[in-house]
Formats: sequence, C-alpha cells, structure tokens
Amino acid sequence: MWYNSGMNELITFDSGLKLVVSPNPAVRSVSAGVFVKAGSVYETPERSGISHFIEHMLFKGTERRSAYDIANDIDSLGAQINAYTTKSCTCYYTLSRDVHAAECLDVLSDMYFNAAFDPAELKKERKVVLEELNESDDTPDDLCMEKLSSAFFKGNPLEKPILGTRKSLGALTSEDLKAYKDEFYVPGGTVLSLAGNVTKESAAELAERFFESRFRESRQSPCGRLEKAPMKGAFAHAKKEIEQAHIAFAFPGAAYGTDDAVTARLLAAVFGMEMSSRLFQSVREKLGLCYSIMGYPTSYENNGAFIIYTSLSPANAELAVSAIKREIELLLAEGITPEELKKGKEQIVTGMVLGQESTSAVMRGMGRHAVATGRLYDIDEQIAKAEAITCDMVHDLAERMFDFSRVSASCVAPVVADVRKMIREA
Repeated sequence: MWYNSGMNELITFDSGLKLVVSPNPAVRSVSAGVFVKAGSVYETPERSGISHFIEHMLFKGTERRSAYDIANDIDSLGAQINAYTTKSCTCYYTLSRDVHAAECLDVLSDMYFNAAFDPAELKKERKVVLEELNESDDTPDDLCMEKLSSAFFKGNPLEKPILGTRKSLGALTSEDLKAYKDEFYVPGGTVLSLAGNVTKESAAELAERFFESRFRESRQSPCGRLEKAPMKGAFAHAKKEIEQAHIAFAFPGAAYGTDDAVTARLLAAVFGMEMSSRLFQSVREKLGLCYSIMGYPTSYENNGAFIIYTSLSPANAELAVSAIKREIELLLAEGITPEELKKGKEQIVTGMVLGQESTSAVMRGMGRHAVATGRLYDIDEQIAKAEAITCDMVHDLAERMFDFSRVSASCVAPVVADVRKMIREA
C-alpha cells in the first residue's frame, strides 16, 4: 500500500513493514534509519534497560561480521553509523554518499536480523552500559531531568529510565535479549526511513531486498497503547557536591501528533526557547541569576510535558523560582502579543523548513512519526497548523498547561531545596 504527500511516500509491505522515503535529488547523500517500536515504556521492571542494551549488542557482531567488521565496513565507505534508544523506539542509522546506500543497508539489515548476542561480548558490553549509566549519574543536568521524568510520570510506563538500573542490567542474559528482540523486532513494529538522493522506486527495491524478503512471517508489534499518566505532581532530588543547583519543572503538556503540540512549540519559542524569549530575558538578562534557562515541550503518545530548566548558584534558587513563576502568571493574565505570535510563527515554521534541508533530520523526523503513528509526516500540514495559531489558542493552552497543583520538580544541588514547594508558594 502506497501513500504520498508531495514527493514523500509511505509504503506498507505485506509483512507489515513500513517504508518512508523522502527523495531529494539536490543532494548526493542518503540517510537511512531503521526504527523499531521498542523502548523503555514497553519493558517490565526485571527487563529495565533491555531495549538500550540490545541497541549496544547489535553492534557487537553478527553471523557474518565481527564488531570490528561492522565498524570497518562502514568506515571503508566514508560513511557514518550510530544508534539511539528513546522511551518508545530504537533507531539504527547511517549517513553515506548515495552510491553506498545499498552497502549501508546491507550492514543495518545484517545487524537487525543476525545479531549474535555472544555471551562473552555481552559480558564486556554490560560494563560499557554501566559506565554510561555512571556517566549519566555524574552529569547533573542529565540526573536532574531523569529524576524529573520519574516524578512527573509516576504511575505510568514513561517513568522508567531508558538506561535501566544496575540491578536489572546485572541480571540480563543473552537469552533474555534474544527473547525480547524476537518479540519486538517484528515487521509490524519496524519502519525503514530513507532520505536523500534516492527515488521511491529504488527505495522500495532496497527495502524489499534487505528487509521485506528476510522476514519469515507477518507479525504485528506487541506494543499496546500508552495510557495517560496521572500527573499528580511530585518532587525528586539528589544531593551532589557541585557548584550549581540544577532545577527543573514539568507541567502537563500536549501529546504527540496533536494540534496542541504545534501550539506548544510556538509557546515555547515565545516563552522559553529563544534568546528573546520571556524567561531568558527576565531571569538571565534582567536579573542576571543564571547562565542557562529554557522552557520547551516534550511529547509522547497520549502524554506530554512542558519543561522549564535552569542551572545557577544555590543562593539564587529562590529568586529564580519566583521570577519564573511571575513570568508564568504574567502569561496567564495577559497572554502573548500579536507581535510575539508573529515572531513565534516565523521561528517554528523556519525551523520546520530548515530541518527539511538536512537528510538526517528528515530521516529521523519521518521515521519517528511513522513508527509512532503509522502515518506519513506532512510538513505542509504542520506549517498550516502553525500558521493557523491565534493568540487565544496560545492563551487557552497556557491556562490548561500551567497547573501549579500538578507541577512536578527536581533539584540536584549541594544543598537541596524543595523547589516544587517554592514555585507553588512563590
């Protein structure tokens, strides 16, 4: 089954595998991504971190290639290969010259279908993943955001950490990883995303040769629908001997793929993401309380959050929290101006358009959208939604979003203060 939007195409094969392709004859590269609906939200407590562990192990050798061969085969093409795991999906991707697209897909296919999961390699890679977990714990902003996510989404699968826990990682075996991969790495839960100098016909042929023809049966993803989190509000903290306090708040936000999600991006542009934004101008430029401050939306299936983050001297924490709340209250009282609306539209539409000029960004955006929704990403539709936003729509979203009775907060600092209490009582 084929679906098109402009030059872009979505093809669903008989097995359930989806291909999204964005041809761009103006470039001489191809970005290829294999997206699998496997992430931390689908893990049991005993298997916490298994999606990310599998991501690592797919690079550690196949029936045809050693770990060195995988890296060397890609390096010999002058290409790049990497991967990442999110709460809801895992992606393996390459970037190469267009003439090497097939060779890159051969490597990605070999990793996908023929991963060896050698126990000796697993033992070594477990140490690597544990070091990654240690590094995250030693990075104050990472730790702050991880604790915020756990607090905000408490009672929902989104609270689970992507990296897992030391206990769960220590117990996982090669058999566990094989069983999980067999369950989730299925055609109905896989999207192949290609962007760059490739036609829809050649993309379909590559998808057939390296993926569709290698699936033994049609199988749908076992992933169920993600329910809405309670979002009752909580506070999490960690004491660390560091110079700054890292503070973050999470308010109930817009779910992925909704009209509100586009409005939230415009609100973020005006309120917290740009140098001219209200938070930046108030807390940093006028008051000089911090170096970093931002407000931005994050979205998932049926769930979303609006995050405000800053890092600053612990002595300035209370003043900064009060200033943040004042800006929120001003937004709720007066909304945004027509000038801010116009500026916000220019910022997010320009961001959408410029993103289309990077084959890697297009590959990631189309792949994520297809694996999350089963549909083709339509930039013209997104631009139209952005252009249709009004000041009243932004104000309505802000009123629904900035609910201080449901705010969650986290603080990583040498002396921990209950910043959730601060913002509710400021």
